[in-house]
Parts: sequence; structure tokens; C-alpha cells
Amino acid sequence: MLEDPAAKHIILAIVPPGEDRTTLNKILSQANWQLIFSDTFAETQTALRTLSVAVVLSEVRLSDGHSWKDVLQELDAARSRTPLIVADRLADEVLWAEVLNLGGHDVLAKPFNPGELLYAVAAAGRFRENELKRTAVIRKPAASAAVSARTQRAAVGCG
Repeated sequence: MLEDPAAKHIILAIVPPGEDRTTLNKILSQANWQLIFSDTFAETQTALRTLSVAVVLSEVRLSDGHSWKDVLQELDAARSRTPLIVADRLADEVLWAEVLNLGGHDVLAKPFNPGELLYAVAAAGRFRENELKRTAVIRKPAASAAVSARTQRAAVGCG
């Protein structure tokens, strides 16, 4: 099911209360995104299971000892098409390579640069929309082929 393009898309930001949340609110408040915050892995799991999250933005380390890798595993286990962006003050080529090699979408350095944040979130959102469309197109021909086969059998009198 494709989402209404006029609807606000949800960004789940797994960041502790404080400056980063304030900055994210300030930067994303004028974009067509609904920002929801999570502190722990358990809260993140609940949000991912109950909301239609378009993009996840996660700290490297969560406040409860989990990490972005746990979030990525949760997305993979749910077969989610939701891209994960990882943020850290020490973002470097090593983290970027690890995130991309394990299936994450992008890495952002903190403090957040407004242009980079908006670009990364928009790119991740487009990626998700394209994945959802691609999946819908892949499923559709199989259903059409089954209907077509039944129609052909019925027309020949075999059905």
C-alpha cells in the first residue's frame, strides 16, 4: 500500500533528551515530516511495530546499552523497507563503511548540519518510497498472471 503523498512522513529519532532533539525539531519543523523521539531500544521496537515509520535516525549507542546495530537487526527482522541513518559526533569513514556494509542507509556527523540532515532524510524517504513502489510492482504481475491463467482456462473450458 502506497502512502498519501500529502501525509506527513514519520521520522523516528532515537536520541536522548537534550540539544540534539532541540536541533532536530528546529531543522525538521518546516519540512513535511513528523518527528517522534525514542530513548530506548524497547521504545524503538514498540514504535516500529505500531507506526508507519519512513526513516529511522539513530545514535551509535542508545541510552540502554543497545546500539544502532540492534535497530538495524529489528528493521531486518521485520522485513522493513525503512532506511536507517546513524548519527555520531565521531562519524568517520570507518563508521560510514560499517553502516553501509551492514545495510544502513547513511551516516551523519553531529552536531547536525541543517543542509546535510535535510538532504539525508529526504534521500532516505525517497529510497523508502521507491522500495515500496518496487515491491508493489513485483507483487502485482504475479497476481495478474494468476487471474490471466484462470481466465484462459475458463475460456478454453478447462476451468
